[in-house]
Amino acid sequence: MYLGIILHLCSKISFVIGSYTMHFFLGRYLPEAEYGIVGTIITIMNFEYIFFTDGVRQGMAKAISMERYDERDLIRTGILFQTGIVLLFFSGTYLGAPLIADALGDQALAPYIRTLAFLLPFTGLYSLMLGILNGHKAFRAEAGTGIVYPILKLSVIPAVLFCFQDAVFGTQMGFLFAAVLISLISAIRVGCIRTSFRVSSQRMLRWEYAQTAASYLVLFGASTFMMNLDTLILKRVSGDNEIVGYYTGVANFAKIPYYLLTAFYTVVLPVITGNYMQGKIEEAREKIGDVISLVLGFILPVVSIVSAASGHILGLFYRPGYRRGENALALLVFAIGFLGMTLIFSMILSAADRKKVLTILSVGMLAGQAVLCVILTEHFSLTGTAFATWIAAGIGMLVSVVLVGKIFGLFWQKKHTLLLGVNGAAYGILLAAFRHVEIGNFLILVGLCAVCYVILAGFAAYRLGFIARFIRR
Repeated sequence: MYLGIILHLCSKISFVIGSYTMHFFLGRYLPEAEYGIVGTIITIMNFEYIFFTDGVRQGMAKAISMERYDERDLIRTGILFQTGIVLLFFSGTYLGAPLIADALGDQALAPYIRTLAFLLPFTGLYSLMLGILNGHKAFRAEAGTGIVYPILKLSVIPAVLFCFQDAVFGTQMGFLFAAVLISLISAIRVGCIRTSFRVSSQRMLRWEYAQTAASYLVLFGASTFMMNLDTLILKRVSGDNEIVGYYTGVANFAKIPYYLLTAFYTVVLPVITGNYMQGKIEEAREKIGDVISLVLGFILPVVSIVSAASGHILGLFYRPGYRRGENALALLVFAIGFLGMTLIFSMILSAADRKKVLTILSVGMLAGQAVLCVILTEHFSLTGTAFATWIAAGIGMLVSVVLVGKIFGLFWQKKHTLLLGVNGAAYGILLAAFRHVEIGNFLILVGLCAVCYVILAGFAAYRLGFIARFIRR
């Protein structure tokens, strides 16, 4: 499990570096209003991706990891469902572009929305291939493919600079180029493990596969909606592309913990599913405790540092005017961290086959965020938008923790309390320091944040025994 998490963390770190390199260029090269349009289009694209990057992918991974069914039949079923979903959304996006643009109050978005439709088939194939690799626990191949994808997406930069006068269209062409290549690479990766496909007389019923995929679709759909609905509500309520541009910068940095936490739930699903199916509840509980230790020791410090240094990060990465989103980022990065933890616990609940509970939890979080977002955005602008997600995701995380505890027993340990307390104290100190000290260089800021992280992560490594184990080796 640890190797899988490390490999997927490398993949997510690559994603973060690639994504922020792209946004560093776009945020500095484009005016705030045009960057706001790019942010809106990317947000719509993320909504589209919900329906074929998740659901079918996780359903495939879980079905394979159960080690019951004939895999070639499973893959045919997955391709059938994925093709149907892609065709449905391709048609809806291409033909419904004017309606979507009208709902956002900006008909100028229609041509860009129509272009999004052509990314869908390639992204759908890529996500299905990742589900097959994950189900086989082929974490090396899965993570390697994930490392390549963000590098390919950097083609956005030459596309905008040299190929297309329209920066928004150039950004989309860069995404399309990356999607075509990564779909081919992922298919080749799956082809390399085809000899290990399980042969069985037992076949998974299509309605059963559809039910499993749908439960994940609702779960990941809700989380993706929560991370993108706020931007669209802000666009609708404010009607100001410049404010949306500021919030796009906020959202980009706030998603850092989510990218890192996906490495955990990607590995947790097949591992906990296997333990639960074999009745190894004690072993599953130990794995849950290990995951919590890693998150508190090595992911929570990232959240704390980004939140504390939010104003400096926005002002130095983009331009000084982006500091208007300081408080929004301080709140939203914790909110996305809560959401990521909710997904981890939801994956554990999924391994225990609690589909109905997951559906209720997902819909409840999304509905709560939507209502709060409209109300708080009207009163507090982009800070209220972020606070709405903080409330909804925080409640969702607490509920999911309680539900997992009821099924697997008490997994919280003294070392978890210690790590939480140390990070809380460090956050208070860092927040006071960054709010009272001016830093004028982004590289200096990165260095200071890196030092803070090394101290906190080093303490965690010592308390969790990683350093002692390394020395003994």
